[in-house]
Amino acid sequence: MFDRYGNKMKLPSSPRAMPPVQRWHDRLDALIAWSTALSVAQARTVTAAAVVVAGLADFATGDALWFGPIYLLIICVPAWTLGWREAALTSATCVAVSLAANGLEAYPLGRTAIAWNMAMRILAVTIIIVLMSGTRRSHDREWNRARSDPLTGLVNEQAFYDNATAAAKGQQWGILAYVDLDGFKQINDRHGHAAGDEALQAFASGVRDLIRSDDVFARIGGDEFLLFLPVDSEAEGYELATTLHLRMNCLQTTFALGCSIGALVLDLSETAIRKDHVSLADRLMYEAKNEGGAIWIRTAGVPEDGGWTGPGAPLDHREVFGVIPAPSALH
Repeated sequence: MFDRYGNKMKLPSSPRAMPPVQRWHDRLDALIAWSTALSVAQARTVTAAAVVVAGLADFATGDALWFGPIYLLIICVPAWTLGWREAALTSATCVAVSLAANGLEAYPLGRTAIAWNMAMRILAVTIIIVLMSGTRRSHDREWNRARSDPLTGLVNEQAFYDNATAAAKGQQWGILAYVDLDGFKQINDRHGHAAGDEALQAFASGVRDLIRSDDVFARIGGDEFLLFLPVDSEAEGYELATTLHLRMNCLQTTFALGCSIGALVLDLSETAIRKDHVSLADRLMYEAKNEGGAIWIRTAGVPEDGGWTGPGAPLDHREVFGVIPAPSALH
């Protein structure tokens, strides 16, 4: 079995090999991931359905059973997924439902007891809402930090596979491009690392302006980048990769930068995006770099056309569908 990054997973020989505590941690992680992925509409639907079910059960049992903890769990859903305002609204709704189901019979000790109980419950609910919504903000902040490149603001390699896999859903073809900057080391050597950082930021910003909102662009380290672009056909993949290479080499930045690209055209109906695809695109990029800022383009998994048939396939000119040199004016 392989994980979403294409790495082979080592699984326990039996379910008993995994400690019970670890299994509960995994289930909790899955629950958090599920709730985090809910859209606004889905979160509101889940919350409304939970309030209705709890309210009906509360009406059916009357004051024989106390549903306070159930309502607190329900309030946690909007506090985590929608924010404190909708959590407060849900809390008020739960109080109204509880009073409608039980009236004041649940508070037989007089008005002072009612006021005290209400104040304590409001305080408890407020604390839960603040803690849950604050934890969600911290979770999102750390999640984004772990999946983004702090210098350029692009996603990192870890996030690239998730985002590219999501972008590939429902698509027939896609381009996986491995991009390496030409001349970056010289900028660092001549002008310093601050200038190099500025050059990387300018390049990343320029490429973002070239690509579409549903394309995935990542910095994976140093002066290397990954791109995934959904396309409608193999021919469009070659045309778009070539056009993008030319435009990348024509970006107007403070420091002159070119790039070499290894591009792999993927039939997404036959294969998912894997790490070995990235490895092949990397090898193609080095072949392009050896020719001086070129682009090498191939189609993966098309043996009858001389395409790649698996990891480790030899690279030679007969297997390359396109070798397009960079514009001579940029050398």
